[in-house]
Amino acid sequence: MEKLPSFVVSGGVKLPIGYRFCPTDEELVIHYLKRKAFSHPLPASVIPDFDVFAAHPSRLPGVGDSKEKRYFFSHRREHIHKRPAASGYWKSIGNDKQIIASENNRVVGMRKTLVFCEAKRSREARTRWVMHELRLLPSETPSYPSHQVAAADWAVYRIFQKRKLKRRGSNGQLSNMRKVQGLEEEIKPSFIDFTAECGSDTGPPPPSSPCSSESSEIASNKLD
Repeated sequence: MEKLPSFVVSGGVKLPIGYRFCPTDEELVIHYLKRKAFSHPLPASVIPDFDVFAAHPSRLPGVGDSKEKRYFFSHRREHIHKRPAASGYWKSIGNDKQIIASENNRVVGMRKTLVFCEAKRSREARTRWVMHELRLLPSETPSYPSHQVAAADWAVYRIFQKRKLKRRGSNGQLSNMRKVQGLEEEIKPSFIDFTAECGSDTGPPPPSSPCSSESSEIASNKLD
């Protein structure tokens, strides 16, 4: 059997130029995590083994200042709300999400979302680092001997940084409102007001104008 090429370099992942590793939750659980738990060959060697709780997220292998999402196999820590990690801790947020297989609509795993918080004396300092912990359900894990690590303790982790939100100031919003108002003024229809008084320079009065009827009556009296 031909050995698959490994893209794991120095604990990180280095793919060929133009390639991106963007698996869905379902693909990660069924094709990678489940195979890892059963000790079966993986589709590709792109997910390294590393304890994600042993270092600051910026110091994980292959992460650094990269904007790409990174993936790691790691043993799960105790199921607590805050999990210590280097100079801070990972804090779980929200509810766990079910991972459903598209073939049979069966729940095959769960995804937990955590955010990294730096340790501060007076307050909790959340960062933009986010972690997805994907795990198998007990029904999907094999029974291992006691001297081996239970497959239920394996998880695959997706780690990334959230993008900064661009906020517009009040001056920017005011200028945009002025631009919209200017456009509205440009598209206003132009019209001529025919309701002006007699003798104005806007044009002849309409045929039913009372001024024209008075003039005709004076002219007829003179002729009489």
